[in-house]
Amino acid sequence: MFLKKMITSTVALSMLAVSVLNTTTAVSADAVSDTQNAINTNKSETDKLLKDIASANADNIKLQEQISDNTEKIEKLKTDIDQSNEKIDKLNGQIEGAKVEVEKRTEALKGQLVALQKKSGDTVSGNIYLDFVINSENFSDLVSRTFTVNKLNQANKEALNDVKEAKDQYTSLLNEQEKTKANLQSDKSELETKQNDLKSMKEKSDQQQADLNKKIEDNKATLVALQSQYEEAANAVKLAQDKANATAQVADAKKENKNDNKATENKTRSEDTSSSNAGSISQGDGSAHGIVAGNTYPWGQCTWYVKQVAPWAGNNWGNGGQWGSSAAAAGFRVDHSPAAGSIIVFLPGQSVGGQWTADGAYGHVAYVESVNGNSVTISQGGMGFSNPAGPNTQTISGAGSYIYIHR
Repeated sequence: MFLKKMITSTVALSMLAVSVLNTTTAVSADAVSDTQNAINTNKSETDKLLKDIASANADNIKLQEQISDNTEKIEKLKTDIDQSNEKIDKLNGQIEGAKVEVEKRTEALKGQLVALQKKSGDTVSGNIYLDFVINSENFSDLVSRTFTVNKLNQANKEALNDVKEAKDQYTSLLNEQEKTKANLQSDKSELETKQNDLKSMKEKSDQQQADLNKKIEDNKATLVALQSQYEEAANAVKLAQDKANATAQVADAKKENKNDNKATENKTRSEDTSSSNAGSISQGDGSAHGIVAGNTYPWGQCTWYVKQVAPWAGNNWGNGGQWGSSAAAAGFRVDHSPAAGSIIVFLPGQSVGGQWTADGAYGHVAYVESVNGNSVTISQGGMGFSNPAGPNTQTISGAGSYIYIHR
């Protein structure tokens, strides 16, 4: 009777233990599921951030090009303004020369009038030219003096007119040049204002990129913590399942041998052995967590080819478009600087050098063979190529607009 009660109690306790373990397993399984969902959400957010960074980088490149173009225009306007100032200085000199020439002509005319006055003697009419003619000694002298006065008047008139015309012409050119200079200075002011606006926009773009990169780093830290939690939760689930299986085996053994004390003792030893075996099973070989040596990506996919040529790339990095965020979380340097031997990432729907478009859901990855200025030569695999296992070589431009993973 005592033995029966003991066996009954033992079976009841075993069933209670299995129930508790099942509850623990369910809770741990929920933790694994929740953590996996959090990891997937983190990767999705990181992928979106990488897209935003790529877009911000493209905008930044355009702003820098506009700033460089504006700088060239401003420098040219400065040169034009300097040339205009030189012309203005030259015209001012010519105008001053014309003024001096008018003064010389005027002084010369005064001298001629004085000379005529001396020759004409006493004034009769009050007009030097007329007195010069009236005071002629004879008809022949009259004709000669008349001819001289006419020639003198004509010459002085022509000379003064020439000088005045030159002065007026220089003044007109000066006014035009002053207007040209004013227009150039106005254009220069507008360009400088635009330049300041562009620099301000670039500063904001730089700050935006810095903020996005910080978010990437924050997401990376969060992802590392989540992956650690996932590992712990998965281990807890496996351990709980192993213990539950071991406990169930002990309970079955006790039920089968409930009428035999000796058998009960043997069952107890069997329980210890089973528990010991269960403990070794709980450690596993790591395969339950996706830690598999070699290339785990499906043959014929772009990810499979890149893993083949770049063995340092991680397994389980997801689809091609997710590799940037996965690599960043794994501690690799991820940026927009192309380099031979790096991995190039094309986000879902991103243009591949304007030649074709990466899959809208999965994205694409390739291996960078060489870099030439703003162009890169890549090798790649995938079911869309004639040789799915690669290599399929392609050269694309706009290298700075893509994401690169560096070893």
